Amino acid sequence: MKYMVRLTIKYICYGISWGCTCFVFMCSVWVICSKDSIAAFLLDDFVKHAAGSVLVGLACGGTAIVYQLERLSGIAKVLIHFGVGMGVFYPTALYLGWIPFYPERIWYTILQFLFSCGIFAAIWFCFYLFNRSEAKKINDRLQELNENDGQKNRPVP
Repeated sequence: MKYMVRLTIKYICYGISWGCTCFVFMCSVWVICSKDSIAAFLLDDFVKHAAGSVLVGLACGGTAIVYQLERLSGIAKVLIHFGVGMGVFYPTALYLGWIPFYPERIWYTILQFLFSCGIFAAIWFCFYLFNRSEAKKINDRLQELNENDGQKNRPVP
């Protein structure tokens, strides 16, 4: 139980740091590309935008703990992570104006949502590839240690 609490706190902290890092990166890109218009938008409500990025980071990073639950299937884990992550990101992004909302052009909102889902999926896939690579390295090392251990325990002819 202590392990899961510590792991959950770790995921939450990772999520917050990723949310803040992405926020700083996006702010930098927006300011460089659009000069004063976006800079004023961000600075007027900087605390709200920063809090929004922390909230999104919490939702995306904190819910990654579901991947540690063995009772759930892989697809259930992905759906929970995706559902919570997008369920927090999209309303936050609309509320804070990160994504514009045009009621008269609902297709635009649908495309923005699909684009956001694509970004989420791409980020998830990068983490998946990284973790799969790390697991392969660990498994290869364990196999190597098992082979070396087997050689040591063999009787000498």
